Parts: sequence; C-alpha cells; structure tokens
Amino acid sequence: MIHCFVIPLRDEAVWGGGLFVFYHIFAFLEDAKDRLNMPDYNKLFVKKILYRKKAFEEDLSHYLGANWQSTPKSEALENYIEHLHNLETEQPGLLLAYVYHLYLGLLSGGQILAKKRKMFGEKNTLQNMYVDKVTDFGDVEIGELKKDFRNAMNEIAEHMTKDEQDVFIEESNQVFLMNNLIVNSVGGQNKVLCNMFYKASIFLLVVIGVVYAYKMHK
Repeated sequence: MIHCFVIPLRDEAVWGGGLFVFYHIFAFLEDAKDRLNMPDYNKLFVKKILYRKKAFEEDLSHYLGANWQSTPKSEALENYIEHLHNLETEQPGLLLAYVYHLYLGLLSGGQILAKKRKMFGEKNTLQNMYVDKVTDFGDVEIGELKKDFRNAMNEIAEHMTKDEQDVFIEESNQVFLMNNLIVNSVGGQNKVLCNMFYKASIFLLVVIGVVYAYKMHK
C-alpha cells in the first residue's frame, strides 16, 4: 500500500502533481463513455455530478498554473493510459472496474478530505481559502450518491457470468497496483510531512476508498 502521503501546507506543487496524474485517468474514463456508448458503462454514471474532468482542470489551473497541460507525463502514467486504451479496444467492459473503484473511492475519500480540511485548515478567513473542486459535490447527498452508484454496479454484476465476475475482480486488483505506481511517480514525496498538515493526499484517500469498496463488493 501507499506510504503516508500527505501534503504539507505550502507544498502545492506536490498536490498539483498528484492531481495531474489522476486527471488523466478520470478524463480517459469519462471520454471513453462517449466513445463506447455502452449501456452498462452509461448506467454506472448515475448522475452528471460524477463527472470530474472539468473540476480537475480547474484545480490544476489553480495549483500548477495556466500551462499545466505542458507538464510531462511519467512513464507509470503513460503505461496506465496505454493499458486503458488496450482495454477499450479489446475488453471495454473491464473499464467498468476503473470507473467503479476510482469514482467510489473519490466519493469516500472526498468526505474524509473535507473533515481533514476542517481539522487542519488554514486559520485565516474562509473567503481566502481555495476550495478544491474535484472533491466538492455541492449540495448532493454523498451517501445517497454512493448508494445509487453501488446499486448500479450490483445490477451490472448480476448479469455477469461467473467467469466475467472473476475477470472483473482480477482487473480490480490491477486498479490498485496501477494507482500505486502513478502515486509513487509524483515528485516531491520525500518532502511530505506526517504530522500536522493541511490536506491529506486525495490519492491515499482514493486508495482507502477503493479498497473498502472492493472488499464490500467482493
């Protein structure tokens, strides 16, 4: 599993670098929905609020600047994207494993992040604090959204054969491995602090969330 990966108050570059690697995964999955137009894939995006691509882009512009798109991709990230492309071509149904675990993990991790922000947030006024868009789901009831999301996945799984379910679980393990690799590719981890901090890394939270989701689903 990922080591203690938390972002110190002023280390916005590391935070932005982490957002950058996961942006490409979430963006791929959302763009693939339109390319594939698969009933099961469409079904899993139970509400439009799940779309996070634009939210990532807003956060990246804030943390990395207007030229964030010129940031080079790590080899681990390139390999991850290539793997997703191969799945889309050869076994598109397995992309559902990435949608399920990453988005459910983000929903679960987002709640934890919100609590951490209140506990360890800046002491200045709230109006001076930037609100991370990628973990902000507005007035949507997260618990209900997660419930609808899980129910959609359960309905999809009910129509899978035993072999298809086994392959899905195997690919789910791959999700965790590949997430770990791209997190470890983010520069600056040697500078992170494990005591008082302002933000918990979204990526640790994502992994916590998806591991929990995977165990519950299994």
